[in-house]
Amino acid sequence: MPYILAPGKAIARRWAWLAFLPALAVCSGDMATGATATAPGRVSDLAVSATSDASVTLAFTQVDDGTGQRAKYDIRYAVAPMSWGSANSVAGGTCATPVAGTAVSSTLTCTVLGLSPSTNYNFQVTAFRGTLNAAAVFGGVSNVAAATTTTPASGGTLLFQENFEDANLVSRGWYDNTNMLLSTTEHTFGSNSSSEYRFLAGATSPTSGGAQRHKFTPSNSFYLSYYVKYSANWVGSNKSYHPHEFYTLSTLDGDYDGPSKNYMTLYIEQNYQNGGRPRLAIQDNKSVNYGYGALPNNLMGVTENRSTGGCNGVAESNLFSECYDAGSYWYNDKQITGPVTFQPNPGPGYKNDWNFVGAYFQLNTIADGIGQADGIMQYWFNGTLIIDRHDILFRTGARPALQFSQLLIAPYIGDGSPVDQSMFIDNLRVATGPIP
Repeated sequence: MPYILAPGKAIARRWAWLAFLPALAVCSGDMATGATATAPGRVSDLAVSATSDASVTLAFTQVDDGTGQRAKYDIRYAVAPMSWGSANSVAGGTCATPVAGTAVSSTLTCTVLGLSPSTNYNFQVTAFRGTLNAAAVFGGVSNVAAATTTTPASGGTLLFQENFEDANLVSRGWYDNTNMLLSTTEHTFGSNSSSEYRFLAGATSPTSGGAQRHKFTPSNSFYLSYYVKYSANWVGSNKSYHPHEFYTLSTLDGDYDGPSKNYMTLYIEQNYQNGGRPRLAIQDNKSVNYGYGALPNNLMGVTENRSTGGCNGVAESNLFSECYDAGSYWYNDKQITGPVTFQPNPGPGYKNDWNFVGAYFQLNTIADGIGQADGIMQYWFNGTLIIDRHDILFRTGARPALQFSQLLIAPYIGDGSPVDQSMFIDNLRVATGPIP
């Protein structure tokens, strides 16, 4: 019976010369159907389509599995130079082995996560059929694709980080709700656990409870990064608003103030409707000025004692704002929504996979007692910058001392979760600016 080469497996010395030949065809008939099977095809056009400081996106033309069906793929990587037998199979991102093919002769694109910045990597792939480590039949190993991960923008100072390796939040500076639901089955590569936020059907808050808070050194700039995974059945709120996820409060707000009525609350979240869109928002409801007439009332150029959200005028263009009577106060905000990033179907950015998020905010300047619309709001998804605004007014001249100082993790679905669903957070970092 002909011999089939299995990449990464030892070959008897008497057959070692076969390693220099292409993968051999299987000439024997299929035992179940009598059909003739061959070795799976060989990928010959593996290429790098995108890089970031922590990820590389690969693309290649799919081959058949030797029976005319779509193949599966084992994708491996190593710091250059590449040696297939000693290389690791990809464990993070949509390139994680095994990768299921979609359609023969079409392009498959996937992303490798968990890489180190400024590092030269090599990648290879082999197609197979069957089950890995059982009775798999492999094709030949592909060409080598090379990529160097980028050097991230730096200059920021790390304020604190949370790796969710144990539930002792108090010892690491967290307060208010210090309950944590740890998942040891869902975590990023190299981690042992993540924090799970599970919404039961109909629940407004996760089973872990309300706001988990952490103070940090007051700063005019703020950078949040984290890995997030949404369950395969994730639908969010199933509406054009919520769930809220992360918040940042200011130095003018109390240690236990709720996130909905403050001098400044930032929102970092994604809204899912057959695809998840990132949303960055600001509300400053305690700054609303009621003294110049009925709301909404544009007070720009009239007084600096006003809100920067929808009720007293909005300095920016091309963003959405709100102003409405919430009962005991008027709610006003402004928000920026990015393109679909968390995809509904398997592929880059798939919601049922770990994805890396970064968000950066820099307060606007104050000149001659007047707030200038030169603040920054940025959002990265798997290393790609997809929201980039440099015209934001966070504060007016009436509150020049306002700074960022408190992080909240408080997932919330106001109308109740449509289904039993979970989000997982791992390797969270807070800094004054983007850091490696």
